[in-house]
Amino acid sequence: TKPSLTLVYPLVSLEQFGYGFGFTAFSVYLMYICQGEYKTSHFAISTGFMALGMMLPGLVSGYLQKVLGYPLFFVLVCLLTIPGMIALFFIPLKEEPKHQ
Repeated sequence: TKPSLTLVYPLVSLEQFGYGFGFTAFSVYLMYICQGEYKTSHFAISTGFMALGMMLPGLVSGYLQKVLGYPLFFVLVCLLTIPGMIALFFIPLKEEPKHQ
């Protein structure tokens, strides 16, 4: 079925807002954990891994959707978010004291 545009516009806006929020939070976290003399290089390498983490799934997602069909594909995508959500509990939030 084709949804109405009055439903599509707010949902796409909400999705983009959520993506922007998550991307910003991840970028700030990367800036926070990149420490030491080569922090700019560490940040660049980390953002490269982040981009790779978006490109590789995007590379196979079209083929996977064709094989599974849309309903099963979206169920699979939702299930594959679970490891990332669990990983959130292991992010260190307390700053370690700096020794000088």
